[in-house]
Amino acid sequence: MASYKLIIAHIRGCPLPKKLAELMEKYGLPDGDEYGVLDCSAGPEALAGTIVRRTQQTVQKLDQANKAITAQPVERITTYPFAVYPAKERLEIFAGSSASIDVMAAFFSSCLAQPTVIEPFELDIPAAVEKLSGSKRFQIRSVRVSDFAHNSYMIGPYSPKFTDNEHGKSFLYQYEAGLTAASVRFQGATGRVTLSLPKTACFSYSCKEEDQTAVKALLRSLVG
Repeated sequence: MASYKLIIAHIRGCPLPKKLAELMEKYGLPDGDEYGVLDCSAGPEALAGTIVRRTQQTVQKLDQANKAITAQPVERITTYPFAVYPAKERLEIFAGSSASIDVMAAFFSSCLAQPTVIEPFELDIPAAVEKLSGSKRFQIRSVRVSDFAHNSYMIGPYSPKFTDNEHGKSFLYQYEAGLTAASVRFQGATGRVTLSLPKTACFSYSCKEEDQTAVKALLRSLVG
């Protein structure tokens, strides 16, 4: 099984796919710039593309002869494959973490000079778990809450694991106010799917490649 990401965010003020493609192709891959466009392809309703981000990272090396540590800057390249649906005001990113939303926001506003507003999508975790519970061989693996008090001497984040779905659901609803994430597992068409449901729609999941399209469609349905 391979691991994948699907980050879904709201985007407002985005130009239509054809216009956006023109802007991205014009921007290209400028030398020395932090951002660049690796590829893009526009359709009638969506644009798919990949942007790159260059950052500097310091690597330490041992100078054996002089018995010293030297520091050398190295350029790091990170790719962000994405798809944007302007009419639906939806942005999907297929790599990284929730910070990828900020990267895309900086690219659209600074590099393309577009008045876009990009915000994370707040996920209703209990509703998502309830919807997924109809899947074959569904299991709540774990739940994370930010503020759990077992007694007056113990308080803080808590991530219990469950072997019984009823206990998992009971805990989830009891501590819904402090819920930050849940992990579930279910049967896909050709293999098991393991899925992380955070408070924002920044999904991490693992499944067989043949199941990826169906899992993406299921995750999109969780955010409407």
